[in-house]
Amino acid sequence: MKKNIFVVLIFFLFMTIVGELQAEQSLGRQLFRNINIGWDINHTNDYRWSDFHIGTAYGQKFEENSRVSWQIGVNYNWNKYTLFADGNYAMGNYNAVLRNQSISIPFIASYELYKSFFTGIKLYTGPIYEMVFASSMDRIPFYNYNPAQFGWTVGTKIRFLAIFNSKIAYNFYPTPMFRDGTFNRSALSVSIGF
Repeated sequence: MKKNIFVVLIFFLFMTIVGELQAEQSLGRQLFRNINIGWDINHTNDYRWSDFHIGTAYGQKFEENSRVSWQIGVNYNWNKYTLFADGNYAMGNYNAVLRNQSISIPFIASYELYKSFFTGIKLYTGPIYEMVFASSMDRIPFYNYNPAQFGWTVGTKIRFLAIFNSKIAYNFYPTPMFRDGTFNRSALSVSIGF
């Protein structure tokens, strides 16, 4: 229950910060324009990770250089990890399934390489903070995880047909998932949005 309250507080804090940062465009338009859904995927000898997330973001261009911008987002994540029985993170003689839900807050800086009315290309990078608040191992509550996760993302954003965009990125989390200091994860991330 305390974790759910904490998640709600993080969400309201994000919305308050974004509300204070309103400038050229309305808050509603920015949040609508930056709605996205995405997937993170990775398959190694030790585990398979699949993540579905939905989120939005708020950002602005720098006055000194309009090709450079920043953006802070919030995503709700549903993660599924299959830990292979013959891998480094085995939980027994069978493939174990770890599921968790989390809120992630990416803060990225981007540089616009190309822009026309219909298309555009940006490169971006930045830190990600993720708060894991619910976890289960083979459908049984699991508590041996680090709730605070820090990561880094590097990617590209491609705008097409004037209103749609796709992002392709590499996400790396040096913070171990498990409290015993194991299970560092990384993934290819693909998302689609407005």
